[in-house]
Amino acid sequence: MINILAILKRFHLQILFGLLLVIGFGLILQQKNYQRTKFINSANYISGGIYSSINNVEDYLNLKAVNIELQAENALLRSELLSSLKKINGSYYQYNDTLYSQKYVYRIADVISNSYSGPSNYITLNMGSNDGIIEEMGVISPSGIVGMVGAVSKNYSTVISFLHPKTVISCKLKSNGVSGLLKWTGGDISKAQIKDIPITTRINEGDSVLTSGYSSVFPGGIYMGKIKSFEQDLESQTQRIFVDLNIDFSSLNKVYVVENLYKTELEELNKKTAELSE
Repeated sequence: MINILAILKRFHLQILFGLLLVIGFGLILQQKNYQRTKFINSANYISGGIYSSINNVEDYLNLKAVNIELQAENALLRSELLSSLKKINGSYYQYNDTLYSQKYVYRIADVISNSYSGPSNYITLNMGSNDGIIEEMGVISPSGIVGMVGAVSKNYSTVISFLHPKTVISCKLKSNGVSGLLKWTGGDISKAQIKDIPITTRINEGDSVLTSGYSSVFPGGIYMGKIKSFEQDLESQTQRIFVDLNIDFSSLNKVYVVENLYKTELEELNKKTAELSE
């Protein structure tokens, strides 16, 4: 109590000034509509700014959850594309969308390690056999082909990156449908080449390079990049095409693991076909 009295005695002028200021401010607001309106508008402006900032922070914190939802939706949409379906019964239409059966399904995986600066590069994913991943499944991103699953444990898998000497992707040129093999030849991770294209084939700079769909691993029509330039070899009567890749391998984060539900059947048929020619 003595301390309170001492404080009041020491700061009585400041306290009195504050009380008179509050009373005077209140009288002004009660008597003057203009001042009251300005005060309310100012208060609303300040509180609105505070709430807006809070909402912005909350939106930022929710971005991860939103991204996960979008990736799941993208995986579902990819599975529903015609390129991921197989037509049934020729031209006959059946009710309840049974004209097509599922051919490709997609699983979302996180990249937990990624090499891209060496001569042979690998990527590790946080999904394994417990998640349905098996060897030789394709791996893609929204920007293009990432690689192929090379080894699997229960909870993880290793992907042989496109940036690896063993990786070759069957591709085609969008303008004329001419097919070839797209391969990274080392060095710049944003470049690749298509070799042994017949010299009679017309090449257009800027043309899109897509997956051909001839492989049992990747669906057709996936955009890989565009033609930067080309050169002709008169001796071999072939052309070499230089491609600017669309995918940035240095910033891989989320990927899709592609499962071809008809892969085993197709491989068994190819094996029997090969035996026929022996």
